[in-house]
Amino acid sequence: MDKFMNVKSLAHSIFALFLLAFSSTSVQAHPHNWIDLKSRFILDDEGRLTQVKQRWEFDDYFSMMTLADIVTEHGSEEEGLPKMADQMIENLSKYGYFSVLAFEGQKLTLNKPQEYQLIAHKKDGQPILELQMLFDVEDSFPIRNKTISWQVYDPTYFIAMNHTKDDSIEFIGGKATKCASDIKQPEPSDDLTAYALSLDRTQKETDGLGEKFAETVFIHCS
Repeated sequence: MDKFMNVKSLAHSIFALFLLAFSSTSVQAHPHNWIDLKSRFILDDEGRLTQVKQRWEFDDYFSMMTLADIVTEHGSEEEGLPKMADQMIENLSKYGYFSVLAFEGQKLTLNKPQEYQLIAHKKDGQPILELQMLFDVEDSFPIRNKTISWQVYDPTYFIAMNHTKDDSIEFIGGKATKCASDIKQPEPSDDLTAYALSLDRTQKETDGLGEKFAETVFIHCS
């Protein structure tokens, strides 16, 4: 992975193999659901949000190429996966772990995850990489009848990161607290969409573009 480390943005350091694989394809291959998300919001008995657990499931092609690179560099998946996880977490820290949690409109800082791991498994016979992160929420707060929003996106590039399944958003704990979620899809203008489609996959000056295409999860608890 050293040959990719001179690229400016986090997207081009973590996802360099992935972006390179698509650099010569037509624009019709873009956008693409490159990362499937799962978010779990963990409440204590008093209905306070105390932890957020994330799962990022990477595209099968990116997973295949990255696993091959890990084995080449470290000799085995067993040796390489923890080292790659450390590298990802270090790089993601510069960008708030691509995660924006807001309470009553106020963005909250997510510190380094208490636990994280990069695992490999098979899906439909294909190798899949999955990054798991568990964040503690500092100064946990009650969320009944409050406005909470959640976004996961690369702030430096246009990479599709979406909750695609019915169980992609879950609530755990909270006793009598009942929570539900709504996902608001982005509504980029035609001009912005055309611009994103026109980008070369190695384009680096796209800060802020990812937010324009980010979905927003609104959490409602009572």
